[in-house]
Amino acid sequence: MHWKQDSLNKISEKLNLAVLLTFVKAAEWSLHLHTEKNVFVERLLKALDRALGETEQDQDVLRHLIWFGTHLKPFLRRVARERPAAARAILRFLGTYIEDVYRRTERQQAGVIAPSTVVIEPTDRCNLQCPGCYAKSSADGSDLPFERMVEIVEQVVDMGVSLITISGGEPFLRERADGTISRLAERFPNHGFLVYTNGTLIDEAVAKRLGELGNVFPAISVEGFEHQTDARRGQGIAARSRQARQWLARYGVMAGFSATVTRENAEAIASDAFIEWRIAEGDLFGWFFLFQPIGRAPRPDLMVTAEQRALLRAAITRWREADLPIFLGDFWNDGPLVGGCIAGGRYYFHIYANGDISPCVFAPVSCGNIFDIIAGRSPYRNLKDFVERNPVFVAYRQEQSKIGDRARPCLLIDHPEAFRRIFNIEGCRPAKNMPEGYLDGAIAAAIDTAAASWREVAAKLEPMAPPQEKRRGGQTLPWQAGILAGYDSRESRPGAEGSEVRT
Repeated sequence: MHWKQDSLNKISEKLNLAVLLTFVKAAEWSLHLHTEKNVFVERLLKALDRALGETEQDQDVLRHLIWFGTHLKPFLRRVARERPAAARAILRFLGTYIEDVYRRTERQQAGVIAPSTVVIEPTDRCNLQCPGCYAKSSADGSDLPFERMVEIVEQVVDMGVSLITISGGEPFLRERADGTISRLAERFPNHGFLVYTNGTLIDEAVAKRLGELGNVFPAISVEGFEHQTDARRGQGIAARSRQARQWLARYGVMAGFSATVTRENAEAIASDAFIEWRIAEGDLFGWFFLFQPIGRAPRPDLMVTAEQRALLRAAITRWREADLPIFLGDFWNDGPLVGGCIAGGRYYFHIYANGDISPCVFAPVSCGNIFDIIAGRSPYRNLKDFVERNPVFVAYRQEQSKIGDRARPCLLIDHPEAFRRIFNIEGCRPAKNMPEGYLDGAIAAAIDTAAASWREVAAKLEPMAPPQEKRRGGQTLPWQAGILAGYDSRESRPGAEGSEVRT
């Protein structure tokens, strides 16, 4: 009778999917008529809850996905109010995402690797020269041809990828040159494009074009408050990125921030004043990344302490539970919410501007090249075949499966001995951003020390669970009421020049 139940389950899933897509269409329609009542938000959340609840996933991953849908409510309400054009694009993207949840589930059940995103570098050139740049970007470097980017996106979409992540280098160098980003987004209108940028090349014309498309989501880099951004990136950079945000807001683009957390700025970034300022400045989402000692002349002493990593984890959890109108993601501390490390093709992988393929954007190695695959010079037929069979990617996923503590998910900084084993696999070689001493020198020693310290601190942490399993709506922070009451109409904004900053 098992076959009968399996058939019924498949029929149920297909019916549920049809209902879900109907909900999304209804949500898109209601956006025009009932935005003030937030009807589309409620319908969309019902669709997401149903989609994620009906799939068969690892329980940690499933809990995260359900949390993801629930956590969208304050974020979507704000998007609908402030960026209605972007809201319609998000609905199209989430419709694709819902379909891909089912596709990935079916593939995973069949033992097929099914990532949900890929990080692509259109260029490794950059107009800035930030100290410690993880990508080791420079004024001269490689560009990934537009035609190759299209082929890559077509292949990963066929694998079930919903979100295309664009990094660099500075991606908007390519937008200025040949419209690479907007052309890609136009070609794949039902997919989202998350673009990490320093923001300095986003002028009014670029912002207007992105607003017309609606499916490009710039994440502008910050190093803390404005004086901290200028200290690392150059005097006046914070003001230029602030101008970019204003243009993006004017043309309805959904934009956010990307924060690199170091030993020098961790307390500032984990402060309530920081997130209040980012919401006041118009950011709709934010991503947090721990400083990694790779790239250009990295300083291992900038790696966060274990206590600072725990501080950031507590801050983001607190902000989520407060139902603030901003979507937040923590690339390292969210390990328990996504079932551990997501690299190595498990949920994502990385392609350099020169075509080299890496299991993680922060793993300074190469184990293949997309140009060789496309030209037939590789033993792999396509990216799907590469991700499934490449020995480095296979070993990466095998090492992931051995990790029991998902508060310590990373093979690079939590289990560096595992990454060093992987590096010894034939075909794995250093990428251009691997610094001297990363595997067996001073940097390796600093990583080992950090891993040991975090192991001790992580053992004392409360288990992380999706916020809806904890109390919801029961906490109002002293500054939260002000944000919800009118964050977009304040005369003075924390972090701006001349304003007082609380840390």
